[in-house]
Amino acid sequence: MRRFSLLAASMLAFATPALADDCRPEFVDTTETVNVSNVEVGLGEFSRENFNIRVRSVGDGPCNARIRFTRLGGASAVDMPPYTLRSGSTILEILSEGAAPTLDSDLIVPNAPTGPQGRAVPFQLTMPSEWGLKAGSFGEQIELTLIDLAGAEVDKLLLTVNVTIPEAVALRVVGATGSNDIARIHLGNLSSSAPTTSDPFGVRIWSTSGYRVALSSENKGQLVHEGNLDRFTYQMFFDGQAVNLTGGDSFVFPEHTPSLGRIHPLRVQTGPVRARAGHYEDRVTVTVTPV
Repeated sequence: MRRFSLLAASMLAFATPALADDCRPEFVDTTETVNVSNVEVGLGEFSRENFNIRVRSVGDGPCNARIRFTRLGGASAVDMPPYTLRSGSTILEILSEGAAPTLDSDLIVPNAPTGPQGRAVPFQLTMPSEWGLKAGSFGEQIELTLIDLAGAEVDKLLLTVNVTIPEAVALRVVGATGSNDIARIHLGNLSSSAPTTSDPFGVRIWSTSGYRVALSSENKGQLVHEGNLDRFTYQMFFDGQAVNLTGGDSFVFPEHTPSLGRIHPLRVQTGPVRARAGHYEDRVTVTVTPV
């Protein structure tokens, strides 16, 4: 009976978790950097980066801990693209300095093992990379605090997040017929006694930086007869300004666009026209480039 009691006590001792005093978790490293690059900007686009934070126990055995996330400097940096941090299925809340913890600001790390490498806790940074972002390099720092079973802060790690948004532009003609890279406007039957003006149309431009819009005419600002038997001049207006189609013209806009882009109205006007009957046309190429 005495021997049985001793064996039971021994089994109980091995089954009992390490006491709080023996639970001494720590980060393996003191810093970690996540670089978000090769970003594709466009409708519905996302950028994702995976990284690990290693946690180990320097006590007598494995023990549990919590990681808390706090953004240094308070709010996110100016023009810093918004992103989320996730570990597994858990979306983490990043606290402002001095803010009280919440259910989503602490991540439980169960059974952090002993040994120099510890356990790699997986994370994923997800950033929507749709239009509305501003080109450039941005960064901020997040302080990760390690908390033991007793609720004491036992270690810290500095996480630096760097994001590079490229210069990117896109263009779409609105209010005109056609698809893909070619659109058409029709002036209809031209008058010999009064000017003819096109219906409203324009271009919608998305850009992560300032941009330049260049317009060039294949026929130097003239509508040419289908058999090249006649021609006459016309005018094009971009954002209400006359375009010099004889030598090409460009307009510079110093700011990036909002998420819905920026519409620049276009208008074509000609006449009164006295010319040979037939079909006339010209091709104007609109090019947008980041500046």
